[in-house]
Amino acid sequence: MPAVYALDVKPPSWRGHYRHMQKRDAAVWEKFLERHAAEFLGFAYDVALGGVLLQLDGVSDEERRGWQYTTALKIDAAGYQSDRVLIIEVRPEAQVSALGAAIAYTLVARRDRVFPLALAPAIVCEYVQPDVKWAARQLGVLIIEVPA
Repeated sequence: MPAVYALDVKPPSWRGHYRHMQKRDAAVWEKFLERHAAEFLGFAYDVALGGVLLQLDGVSDEERRGWQYTTALKIDAAGYQSDRVLIIEVRPEAQVSALGAAIAYTLVARRDRVFPLALAPAIVCEYVQPDVKWAARQLGVLIIEVPA
C-alpha cells in the first residue's frame, strides 16, 4: 500500500510549516537542518502510512482517504540520501516512545514499500536518555543529537 497521499519531497534548503511537528519539535528540526541539511538530497514531511480503510457504502473516495489519513501513522520527516532514506522521529528529548515510533514507522514503510531505497530508523533530538541511547544502538536506530 503506498503512502496515504503522494510524497512531496522538498529540497534540504526548504523551510516552512512542518505538519505534525509541535513547536518545540520544529525548533529542534531547524537546528538539525542548520547542521546537517547538506547530508541529504531532500525531505518528505508528514508521511502518512497505513491507517484504516473504510469499507462502507456511500462513502466517497475523498472521505475514505481522509479517514485513512486520520488513522494513519505519520512520519515527521523522511530524509533522502543517495543510498537510503532515514525515517526520522523528531523530539526535544528522546524517550522510549521516540524509539518505538522510529522503529514502527520504518517497519510499516518497509512493509508498504513506500520508498525506493533502503530504510533506516532515526531520531533527531536535543537530548537522549542514556538507556534509550543504549537500546537504540542495540536496535540499529541512528540518533542525531543537536544540543540546545
